[in-house]
Amino acid sequence: MIDGILYSVLGLGEDDAHLLDRIETPMVLLGERIFHGPTDHVTMRNSESTKAATEYLLGQGRKRIVAFGAHRGEVIGSAGLRLAGYREALSERGVEYDEQLISEVGGWYRFEGAQAMHELLGSGVEFDGVVAFSDVIALGAMRVMQEAGIRIPEDVAVIGFDDIDETRYTLPTLSTIDPGRAEIAQVAVDFLQERIAQGARAIPPREHLAQFSVVERESTAARN
Repeated sequence: MIDGILYSVLGLGEDDAHLLDRIETPMVLLGERIFHGPTDHVTMRNSESTKAATEYLLGQGRKRIVAFGAHRGEVIGSAGLRLAGYREALSERGVEYDEQLISEVGGWYRFEGAQAMHELLGSGVEFDGVVAFSDVIALGAMRVMQEAGIRIPEDVAVIGFDDIDETRYTLPTLSTIDPGRAEIAQVAVDFLQERIAQGARAIPPREHLAQFSVVERESTAARN
């Protein structure tokens, strides 16, 4: 009784792709969990965009950059892919990977970002940059840093991920990654409409990775 499905596959992995073979309804997949599935897959460039965010801070002379928002043992999910991009940026710049600079944040909510930053500051680890894997946890972390007397960006530069509306109104405004959500939505709907018009299996599976951009704001302003 439906014409098509936009399906966010966060709970499935590549080994589960065969489960979708029996579905005759036109479908387009969203998210990072399934690659090379039986139908179209539209997602963002998690690794490449986080690599760009890390390179941006390294280019400003930041030397000890925290990967903020990691999930232990995750590889294919958003956190795992973003950590891979962070590590690739360090490697290409000849910066040693330091496990002490990997901050795990179990759920990507403000209070968990704040709690994780409390723990990081309590550990005594020194850092001058933060690549947050979501804007929401960056907001929680920034509040804790400011309460601790840390100046942003003079002492620590912070960049988030998602370009949510609130990033334009924080003090300071938050630099972030725009992952191309509008493009993802448009392409996914276009793909689905094509499948509805032509038949679920009439078009070979397509994979589309949206373009991203680094949005520079006050939280990463260059140091004098």
